Amino acid sequence: MTTDTQYANTDFDLKSNSPFDTLSRELGQTCRVLHYTSGEDGRWHSSVESKHGECSSKRNAAMDIFAMAEAIHALSPIARAELAACDLREFNIGLDCWDTWGYVHTLPADVVRAVAEVGCSIAVTLYPMRKPDGTPIV
Repeated sequence: MTTDTQYANTDFDLKSNSPFDTLSRELGQTCRVLHYTSGEDGRWHSSVESKHGECSSKRNAAMDIFAMAEAIHALSPIARAELAACDLREFNIGLDCWDTWGYVHTLPADVVRAVAEVGCSIAVTLYPMRKPDGTPIV
């Protein structure tokens, strides 16, 4: 039995040399803050996900990125300054990689434009769903 590769989620990842408490608090009002912490490297790290479309089978990166970009546009001036101070501002698209030979998950031009307008980058993470011996990771 084979399983198709599929979209998993998009994380909005942030890193900064200084705390960004206001930014984290404001993003948490409309998004899910997975973590916000001072790392062992002395830097502040956060990972945020959209609450938009959580239960929808039609959920995709475009929906999640648009929802988080909307949250960014609603930030206060203090939170925007904290965001600008982050040297990593990245929408990281996660894909569960199964048995599909080739897989395409398209980002329309308006999504790419929305990412650029909020001063962020795009990354892709491929999550292996099988062990080296071919058995599924459970």
